[in-house]
Amino acid sequence: MIRFVVRSAAARARSLALSVLTVALGAGLAVAALALQGSADRVAAAGAGASWELAGAPVVVVAVPEETGLTTTPSGEPARLDPATVEMLAGLPEVGGMEVEAPFPAYVVTRDRTLGGQADRSWGHSWALAGIESLTLSQGRPPEEEGEVVLDERTAAEAALESGDRTEILTADGVDTVLVTGVVDGGDDGPRSRVVLFSPEEAAVRGGAPVLAALRPGEGTDSSRLAEAIREDVPGVRVLTGADRGEALVLDVADRELASGMGRFLGTVSGLVLLLAAVLVAGLLTTAVRDRSREFALLRLTGATPGRVRSLVVGEALVLGCVAAVFSWGVGVLLAVLLARFFGAMGVLPQGFELLVGWPALTAGTVLALAVPLLVAWKPARSAGRIAPVEAMRTARTAPAARPRGRVVLGAAALGGTAVLLLVAWGFSGNQGAVVAALAATALLVLAAALLSPALVRGMLRLCRPSSRAGTVLFLAHRDAYADTGRVAGVMTPLLVTTAVACVLLFQGPTTDQARLHSYGERLAADLVVAGPVGIGLPATAAPTAARVPGVASAGGFRQTVTTITGATLTTYLVAPETVADVYRLDTEEGRWEEFGADGVALHTDVARSAGLRAGDAVTLSGPDGEPIRAQVAALYEAGLDFPQVLLPRQSLAPRMLDAMESAVHVTLDPAADPAEVAHLLEEAIDGGPELVVTDRAGHLSLLERQGEGDDWITFLMVALVAGFAGISTVNTLIVSTAGRARNFALLRLAGASRRQVAGMVAGEAAAVSAAAVVLGTVTSLAGLAVTGYAFTGDTVVLAVPAGGYALVAAGVLVLGLAANLVPAAAALRARPLHVVAAHG
Repeated sequence: MIRFVVRSAAARARSLALSVLTVALGAGLAVAALALQGSADRVAAAGAGASWELAGAPVVVVAVPEETGLTTTPSGEPARLDPATVEMLAGLPEVGGMEVEAPFPAYVVTRDRTLGGQADRSWGHSWALAGIESLTLSQGRPPEEEGEVVLDERTAAEAALESGDRTEILTADGVDTVLVTGVVDGGDDGPRSRVVLFSPEEAAVRGGAPVLAALRPGEGTDSSRLAEAIREDVPGVRVLTGADRGEALVLDVADRELASGMGRFLGTVSGLVLLLAAVLVAGLLTTAVRDRSREFALLRLTGATPGRVRSLVVGEALVLGCVAAVFSWGVGVLLAVLLARFFGAMGVLPQGFELLVGWPALTAGTVLALAVPLLVAWKPARSAGRIAPVEAMRTARTAPAARPRGRVVLGAAALGGTAVLLLVAWGFSGNQGAVVAALAATALLVLAAALLSPALVRGMLRLCRPSSRAGTVLFLAHRDAYADTGRVAGVMTPLLVTTAVACVLLFQGPTTDQARLHSYGERLAADLVVAGPVGIGLPATAAPTAARVPGVASAGGFRQTVTTITGATLTTYLVAPETVADVYRLDTEEGRWEEFGADGVALHTDVARSAGLRAGDAVTLSGPDGEPIRAQVAALYEAGLDFPQVLLPRQSLAPRMLDAMESAVHVTLDPAADPAEVAHLLEEAIDGGPELVVTDRAGHLSLLERQGEGDDWITFLMVALVAGFAGISTVNTLIVSTAGRARNFALLRLAGASRRQVAGMVAGEAAAVSAAAVVLGTVTSLAGLAVTGYAFTGDTVVLAVPAGGYALVAAGVLVLGLAANLVPAAAALRARPLHVVAAHG
C-alpha cells in the first residue's frame, strides 16, 4: 500500500507541487514567527532596553518595589531609593565611594524642532554616570556649573553644536538656555537613547530621588564583600553585580515594547496563515477527490475496498505533509532572515536582537506541516471511499451531488453563533467585551460564508439564469457552473476568504481609530488643546501658565500612565482634580467632582464594580513603579472605551515618575473670549519648543488622526503576508480545478464549440465567481467591522473604508481569479480534443 501511495503521489507530482508550496509556506511562516519571537524573548530575558551597562561600578543598588507586576512592562517605572536608604548606604564602612543617579527627560531644541521622541528618548543624567559607563569626551570639558551640559555625538551632530555653543534644552521645568561644554563619545556599545549630561549638583535637583546607587568598595574590601554587607545591613534593596548591573537603568521603553510586541504581531500573522492553510488545503483536497472520482471508481472495480481508497487519499496527504515539512525548514529560515532584515531596516527590532532559528521553531513547523494535510484530508478521504464502482462505467458526469449535510449544519451553526455574538456586541456596546464579541463575530461570519458557499452559489445561479438571447458563451458558462456547483464553490471560497481577510486586516485599524476619535471627541469639553512635540509633551508648568492667560476659564493637563487595582492593569490619567469637570464631559454615577482632591481618586464604574468599590471607600492602587497609592474614591464616572479607567491627582504619582511631562493641556474659554486670540496668547505664553501647537477641538482630533497613520506599514505587511499566502493557495486551487475540466473542454470542442467560445465561457465564469467572492467577502467583513465600531462607541456606527485600499483589494482578487482560471484553461485548450478524451477515458 505504501508503494502504491508513493507511486500515485509521484504520478500527480505536478498537481501536488503547489499544494506542497501552500503547506510549506504556512508552516515556514510559523517557523519564522517562532524563531523571531524566541530571539526577541532572549533579548527581553537579558534586559531589553538596558540603556547602560554600568561596568565602572562593581556594585549597583536599586529599590525593591512592593509589587513587581507593572515594573517590567513597557509602561513600568523604576522604584526610587528613599533618603534614609541612601544615607544608610553611604555610611557603610565597606563603601569607598558612591554616586546616585536619577534620570529625567531632557531634549535639545533647535530652531525648528525638538530632537527626540517616543521611540528616540533623550535623558538628562549626572556627569558622574559618564565615569561609571566609561564614556569619553571627544571634545570640550565636563559640565561644572548650573546651565552647562555635555551632549552625545549624535545629538550634537544633528543640532550642529560644538563645545562652546549655546542651545536650548526642554525639560519638565520648561525650556532653558545652556552652554555646551563638551561632546561625549558613547562608542558602538554606548546607550541607544540620547544623552544630556549635567553637573551632579544640577542633575540631583532636576532628577529628584535616585533610582540607583553605584558603589565602589573601600580600601581593603572587595566587591563581593561590599555586596554581602549591603544585603545584610540595608533592607528593601536589590544588589546587582556583574552583567546584572545593566538591569538597574532601563530607559528605552521602545525596546521593551518591541520585545513584548513581536510575539503578538507574528503570532497573529502565523495563526491567520495556519487557519487559511487548513481551509484552503481542505478545499483543494476536496476538489482533487471530486476530479479523481473516475479513478477511485476504477480502483473499486478492480477490488479495492473503501478503506483502501481512503488510505490512498490519507497516504497522499501524509506524503504531501512530509515533503512540505522538509521545505518548511528552508522556507522558514529564509522568511525569518528576510523579516529580520525588514524589521531591522524599519528600526523596530529591540537593541541586541540576534536571530537564532532553533529546534523548537523547526519542530513546530514540521508538526504543523504534517498535521494540516492529515486533519483536512479526513473528509475528502471519506468521500472518496463512498464513490460507487459503477461510476467508472459512465462517460459523462452525473448531476451534481446532493449538498453535504455536515457542511450545511456547520455553516448554519456558524451563522447562528455570528448572530448571537452580533446581538451581544450591539446590546452591550461601550465595553471591551462587546468589542471582543464583535471581532469574534466577524471571523465567524467569514467562516459561515465559506461553509455555506455551495448553497450561496446555487442560489446565485438560480437568480442569474440567462435568457435565450444572452448568447452562446454566457449560456455555456451558466450551464457548466450549474452542472457542478461544488466545483464553483471550491473556486469561490478561497477568493472569498482572501477578500474578507484583507478587508478585516486593512480596515479594522482605521475603523477602531475612527471610533476612538469619535468617542474621545464626545468626552472632550475643552475649547482648545495645547500639545507639544509628538512623544515628548509639554513642561509641567504648561497648565498653570495657560490658566493665567486672559480669556482662559480653566486649563488642565494630563499625563497618561498605568496603575493596578486587585491585579488588573488600568489606563490612568494624572490630572488636576479641580479642572476635570471643566475639560471633560463625564456622567457621575456616584460621588461628586467637588470631592475629588489631592488624596482622592475617580474610577470608571466598570472598574469600581469589578473591585467592589463605592464612592467614599478607601482604596490602595499600585503605581507603575510598584509602590502603593492610597486614596479615597471621590467619584464613579461613566465613559467609553476611549477614556482612561482611573483619574488620579498629578501630585500623587508624578514625582515618582521619570518622565512626568504633560501629554497635553486642555483649555476652556470664557464665553466672551476670542478663540483665535487666546490661541495666539497661549503660543506666546507657554515655552514648549518650536513644535508646540494650539488647536481647537476639531483640529486636535484631525491631528490625532494623522498621527495614528504612522504605523500603517505594519498593517500592510500583515496583509501582504496573509493575503499573499491566501493568493498563492487560491491559485493552487484554481489551477487544480481548471486542469480537472480538460475533458469537459475537449467534449465541448468536439461538439462544435470554438476555442474562443470555450475560453469565453471560462473567462465569464471566472469573472462572475471572482466578483461574487469580492461582494460576499466585502459584505461579511464590513458587516462585522461596522458592529465593531458601534460596540466601541456605544452610540454610533463607525466604519472606515479608504476607497484606495478597497479598490486595490477588489482589483487584486478579480485579477487573481481571472488569471488563475485562464492560464491553465489556455494550456488545456492547446491540446487536441481527441487526445484529451482518450487520455481521460
